[in-house]
Amino acid sequence: MLRGWHLCLLSVLAFYCFYINLQGTTTIHFWSRMALASRIYKGPSHLHDWRRTNPINISISDCDNVKKNILKKSLKLVDANDVKKFVNELRQCPWQYNEFEHNKLKLVLGSCCNARHMLLVTQDNAPLGYKLKYETNPSKIITMTKKIHHMLPKISPFLRKPFKTCAVVGNGGILQNSFCGKEIDSMDFVFSLNLPPLNLAEDIGTKSHFVSANPSILIKKFGRLLERRKPFIDNIKLYDSAMIVLPAFSYVHNTDVSFRALYSVEDFSLENKVAFFHPEYLRNLSSHWKEMGIKANRLSSGLMLVSSALELCNKIQLYGFWPFPTDPDGNNIPHHYYDNIYPKPGFHSMPDEFYLYLKMHSKGALFLQTGKC
Repeated sequence: MLRGWHLCLLSVLAFYCFYINLQGTTTIHFWSRMALASRIYKGPSHLHDWRRTNPINISISDCDNVKKNILKKSLKLVDANDVKKFVNELRQCPWQYNEFEHNKLKLVLGSCCNARHMLLVTQDNAPLGYKLKYETNPSKIITMTKKIHHMLPKISPFLRKPFKTCAVVGNGGILQNSFCGKEIDSMDFVFSLNLPPLNLAEDIGTKSHFVSANPSILIKKFGRLLERRKPFIDNIKLYDSAMIVLPAFSYVHNTDVSFRALYSVEDFSLENKVAFFHPEYLRNLSSHWKEMGIKANRLSSGLMLVSSALELCNKIQLYGFWPFPTDPDGNNIPHHYYDNIYPKPGFHSMPDEFYLYLKMHSKGALFLQTGKC
């Protein structure tokens, strides 16, 4: 006959086993879902097991060969069909974060560009009286007057510890029906590109902390902010208190409209802060990626923010980056998740940039989401 304390102990053990089993079947840690070696999962229940949604049907050695082929082939030697083939093969392979490879990129980018200190123009890196050179035409300068200096943050907001997890959300049509919204919203810090509409919460989430804004959007969509500014303000309100960042000093014609964006946000007493990309950071970043083989008239906003995230974040996931008119399964998709308008031909080099992300994914430096979440 069992004593009372025996029964108590057995009850505790039974409850513990039930709890562990429940945890193992209902909760999955975001970063562990793609790791090959992990067998125990913890985290939000809405996140899926990468191996379960994309069953492995090629061997580990085949996966290694796919990654080697991606890494050894230069951008000049691949076309769109090669890239799609690589993506479909990689989707069948497990992914694991490689801190060493990420740190190598972080070190190189920190040395050339230094996003932590130089991503934004601040009173610290552009003191009163400083002659700031425009990004695309260094012969043109703008002096940091008291009026301009007052617009700037005192120091960079990125000098503190890196963000643990970050999402960089592109605007590609591949986001449609991706159901990635919950994953994106689970991140500590979210980068968004070019004032995107937030009309597909299930696919793109509802959260953003850093929103880039191309002045051409302010010019075309909001009439240079010379007349009614409420449509612009209503658009900014969608991003809650996110920082709005513009390349005010990339081209001379960007400056005035960027300043008006800042004045508008302040005049309507929004929580948002408007900041400006540092032209030296963007110029150095462009030089760096050109040396790495990205030949384009100008880097896309996507590559600018992915580069920043590599320095500012511990772990990075990319969503909505896909430069082709059909998805990996051959289905037609629009260029953006909200329209089918393509950029000016020859201005950016989207396929080359995407292949760069694919290489980073293959090394484990970041994760490139190319399907449903």
